[in-house]
Amino acid sequence: MTSHPRRGSATTRTRSTAIVFAALVLAGCAAAPRPRSDVSEACEKRVPPGRVEVITIPVKPTVDTSLSYRELTSLARREDGAWVLGLTRPALRVEARWTYAGLSDAAGRRACIRPSVFMRLRYEPVKVYVGREFLEDDCAYRFILDHEQRHVGVHVRRLGEVAAELQRELEKHLSGIVHVGPRDELDRRLKAEVAERWMPLAERELKDVAREHAAIDSPQEYARAASACQGRIASVIAAHRDAVADR
Repeated sequence: MTSHPRRGSATTRTRSTAIVFAALVLAGCAAAPRPRSDVSEACEKRVPPGRVEVITIPVKPTVDTSLSYRELTSLARREDGAWVLGLTRPALRVEARWTYAGLSDAAGRRACIRPSVFMRLRYEPVKVYVGREFLEDDCAYRFILDHEQRHVGVHVRRLGEVAAELQRELEKHLSGIVHVGPRDELDRRLKAEVAERWMPLAERELKDVAREHAAIDSPQEYARAASACQGRIASVIAAHRDAVADR
């Protein structure tokens, strides 16, 4: 028997999250039962179990007041007549490092592995926009910024939830499991699983926040904005609307 540690790593943005599941996919490769062999028994005895670690990095938003609320409305692609006074835009980044240790038979035809995966999830950058028309009005600025911080909180909360879910799933698939097969076959299955199963799953889980954002952008919240700060936010919008109409 010969040992063959293997390492891999990736730093990704948004859709390329899939590579995070490299070790998990390897676990799935052995789903079909196989006869026990000398190589798998040796792996169970000599190769330590795989490890899993999924962490998140604290979110550090930056505030941008360079755009007008009209520009923010265009940036948000609102077509329902509602003005966007502030906007939150986070960029998801996933960093993953996966390793596996294992053994192969003398001929190199069959191998056994126990994979490990180490993941880091973060949002960077996180841009919080506040319309520049409200920069000089402390009340209006604070009202809009507080609203956007609630959106930031949704992303922070979901990031933590997904990290915990991934930790559980990876541990379930990796804990004490030995994977046996030709190494080339394991690599092929890994690529197929990443593209066809785990990437769509990761994206769905991380993007499943629409209802939470909609609850924040409720009709009641728009009504609050219309009357906030003695109506000064509404007055700014009305003044700009009237100015455009007079042109």
